[in-house]
Amino acid sequence: MKSKYLANASRMAENILKAASSGKPFVMFIHRSVDGDCIGAGCGMADVLRKMGVKAYVAMPEELLDIMEFLKVEDLLIYPGRDGFPYSDPGEYTAFGVDCSVGSRMGVCGEFFDRAENKLIIDHHVTVEADGDNVWIDGDASSASEICFYAVQELERMTGKDLLTPRSANCFLAGIVTDTGRFTYTNTRPETLEASGLLFDAGGNISDVCYNLYDRKKRTDFDLVTYIRGKVEFYCSGKMAVARVRLADFERFNATVSAIDEIPSILRDIDGVELSVVIREHLKKDSIRCNLRSKSYFDCATFAKSFGGGGHIRSSGFTKSDIVNETIDDIAEQVIARASEILK
Repeated sequence: MKSKYLANASRMAENILKAASSGKPFVMFIHRSVDGDCIGAGCGMADVLRKMGVKAYVAMPEELLDIMEFLKVEDLLIYPGRDGFPYSDPGEYTAFGVDCSVGSRMGVCGEFFDRAENKLIIDHHVTVEADGDNVWIDGDASSASEICFYAVQELERMTGKDLLTPRSANCFLAGIVTDTGRFTYTNTRPETLEASGLLFDAGGNISDVCYNLYDRKKRTDFDLVTYIRGKVEFYCSGKMAVARVRLADFERFNATVSAIDEIPSILRDIDGVELSVVIREHLKKDSIRCNLRSKSYFDCATFAKSFGGGGHIRSSGFTKSDIVNETIDDIAEQVIARASEILK
């Protein structure tokens, strides 16, 4: 572990041990529009906590994506929106926000995070402002999963126990692989590769993680992606590529929501494109999601924040919920108009 992370990792490990000593269960809270990092960090930490003998669960704002079923984490998951929240007393549990630090981005689970009396936070999104002894936010880290791994290293040192299992190692690897684009993004640093190697030694399987998250595809999902790639629009002399994915498109091909996860990066990687925009209608018809990717200078995080979202400089997004009068085309035109002012 690089020395820059040591002090924060030790502090966070101490806070985790203190919270664990109370005997109260941990509930890991993650952001809506779940991805590999929030699932990896949340489930990885929950698995470690259970290895410590502590009750721990991950509060899911939506269903687990099909491509993540290989992690075999179903026993760690609870669904407050579907089954209710198991704790009525705000002081009955420790709320642990991972890859997210504000309840407003946690979907139906946000109210249970906000009301908790005891909170811990590990995040790497710099678009939020939170501080305190129980908070570790580091925008230089590749992922929340990498930060969680450093905290676990300190937990192992302090307890003298091996806490990583093949399952938690795979979860943390899934988060790192997702947020580094299989170690190709500029947030991949020497310590990121070092952490991944140690997770491999602990029983993680990088090949399996990469295959399931990136290469494995259902035929129906492949057909949808092929169709959408043929309908991409270009603006600003080719600097912006935009794809609109409608509910009818998902229904036409019987595709899953994760089918289009690869499209933002595919469009960004086209020669001449600085910004890729993928806007999709939610399968439940009540919201619209926009994903942004940039290549070198467009600040996706600041742009997404102007729409109520957030993320990273080169990879961000936002969700418009409870859509009544706005359509996917209305939001697309707003995004195109604002982005064009920056890209012109």
